[in-house]
Amino acid sequence: MRYRILEPIGKGGMGEVFLAEDTELERSVALKFLPEALQSDATALARLRREAKSAAALDHPYICKVYETGETEDGRAFIAMEYVEGETLASRLERERPSLIDALRIGLEVAEALEKAHARSIVHRDLKPGNVMLGRDGHVKVMDFGLAKQVEFATADSEAETIEGVSRRGHIVGAPGYMSPEQLRGEKVDGRSDLFAFGIVLQEILTGTHPFRRNSGAETMAAILKDSPHGSEALPAVIQPLVEQLLSKNADGRPSHEHTRSELRRLVARPKLLEAGATPERIFVGRESEVVELRQLVEGLRAGKGSLALVGGEPGVGKTRLCEEILAFASKEGFLALQGHCYEIEGAQPYLPWI
Repeated sequence: MRYRILEPIGKGGMGEVFLAEDTELERSVALKFLPEALQSDATALARLRREAKSAAALDHPYICKVYETGETEDGRAFIAMEYVEGETLASRLERERPSLIDALRIGLEVAEALEKAHARSIVHRDLKPGNVMLGRDGHVKVMDFGLAKQVEFATADSEAETIEGVSRRGHIVGAPGYMSPEQLRGEKVDGRSDLFAFGIVLQEILTGTHPFRRNSGAETMAAILKDSPHGSEALPAVIQPLVEQLLSKNADGRPSHEHTRSELRRLVARPKLLEAGATPERIFVGRESEVVELRQLVEGLRAGKGSLALVGGEPGVGKTRLCEEILAFASKEGFLALQGHCYEIEGAQPYLPWI
């Protein structure tokens, strides 16, 4: 065997994990074994090989790299994967909560890893803090795609159909506290289910609270299915809408990968936006006719009708507040709402950038 086992380093989603040395390439690797009781289980072994094949296809800096599968001299099957020095996100959260900017950066990197996997039609299905490593360099490695599933199936006699048989259609797999409502119901899941789990993880690293945690696993699962999330009042106001969308009971109500990534990237780039704590939503009064007109322009986007609106008025009449209101409306309606600013040259004529 080309791997020399050095020491145990923990348990993965499917079994024990050991630090080992790759004697041919002279590098450290992590070897993951199935539990002994499952070593003779053909289904479990097929699932192990499926994990390796799925994960090996993912080449991304924030995803743990899988090298190959193999067997020891005594016949124990294992997966050789990248060894990541550091600690799990779960361990970090037990020890201390990251700063807001660190939490957002961690969230952004996890979101980018999921986006890469979903682009390859691979769903993690077991995203949780224990499956996210924080390396010595501070960056994320999403671990354990052992529960990943190929979403697209070609034909009944294809290898993909065999994989589906191995994963047992309708079988509930994953950590109960992080499964989406559709996953708990045993329904077919896709990348939107991972986004729900990501919403839970994101709130945890930002506030230290799980939005559905109860006294028992059964109560937590019931809360995911029926209750509204709690603890969002501790979130910075600027990220509340994104977390609420991620935790939507309806998969169709969750944001796209592009929107999730762009929102997190915007906040990482502009950390001052995080300084304001969550505050009650301000009630907008006045300017009703302008609001109606601008909302109609937003709704026109659904039909592919673009437009340009110029808001004018004397200083102090509420132009900025009006623009904030329509941006918030567009965001809640699921549109990507962006804003930019120009240097205000003293004495410049109105709409100078457009002119």
